[in-house]
Amino acid sequence: MAAADVRVFDRAIHVFGAVPGGGQEFLERPGALAFVASQAEEIFGWCWGYHLVRPDASSMLYLHQLEVAQEHRRRGVGRALLHAFMSAGAQAGATRMFLTTGEANAAARSLYESLGGVLAAQGPTVSYWFLLHPDATASVRPASGPEAGQASVCRVLLLTGVAGVGKSTVADAVGRKLTEAGHVTAVVDTDMLAQFGPPPNAGPAGGRLYDELKCVNLASVWTNFRAAGARFLVAAAVIGTVAQRERYVQSLTGCDIRVVRLIADVDTVRRRLRQRDTGPKLEQHLRTLDEHGPAPTETSVEDFTVTNDRTPAEVAAGILVRAGWMGQVNRPGADRTPPP
Repeated sequence: MAAADVRVFDRAIHVFGAVPGGGQEFLERPGALAFVASQAEEIFGWCWGYHLVRPDASSMLYLHQLEVAQEHRRRGVGRALLHAFMSAGAQAGATRMFLTTGEANAAARSLYESLGGVLAAQGPTVSYWFLLHPDATASVRPASGPEAGQASVCRVLLLTGVAGVGKSTVADAVGRKLTEAGHVTAVVDTDMLAQFGPPPNAGPAGGRLYDELKCVNLASVWTNFRAAGARFLVAAAVIGTVAQRERYVQSLTGCDIRVVRLIADVDTVRRRLRQRDTGPKLEQHLRTLDEHGPAPTETSVEDFTVTNDRTPAEVAAGILVRAGWMGQVNRPGADRTPPP
């Protein structure tokens, strides 16, 4: 901690409304941890908190405050600060982080959940716990300006389409091609992230609950996969609206995302449903298919559409070409990050 660091921290205290002049005393306290986002003379964000030792000799982080100036929000500043705070704590030996925020602070809650925060309490204020990994933010790259510290880009394919079109099968095939080329890849069926019930609410509210569960659980699962070295994610997900797409994008912030719609003719979808499902579940899927027919070949949700009328391996290759990822398959291990 140099004198210049204290001056910058004191300026941040002044910018964000605290009483100035106590920066050095705070920074000299054992366990104190703080980061400031600045460019030239401008201070536009800060976070501070404590690295705490527990009676069982383990340690944890407590994030007390994270603030970004209004005109610099939605530029990755808060995410960069939080990454820096978590990384420093993990390197110091902390295994978990705890914070609280207002229940109505949707922007903050979206950020925390996208980084793997697990909701611990509900009320006027809500609490989040995070698991920390020493390498969890190893991909943060040095930079300058408001984007400083954002994580390096990972690649995500979200495969959508009607039930029975083959999303999970094709996702497995895409993941297999990438892993065979030496790329650390995670494959997720989002339906498996919402095996929960009975729902507390019936009707549309219950459906929205399951949609939200898939997104927040995907964010948590991806955080763990990424910490283990994954740089590719292939996920099967039903994404029917632009709002749903944006929610998935929020849960995977910082990733290069392609949404792919799989389509097939009605008879093919019916045959696949009958091979896969039975009983009331099959009846519901067939009834939905009869009422609405196959999905349109083009909507505002997907980036491109692929017809699933060949072998899974062939369809997977076609998707990789359309997504511009085939070069990754043809250059084995080019983006591989060694696991910890």
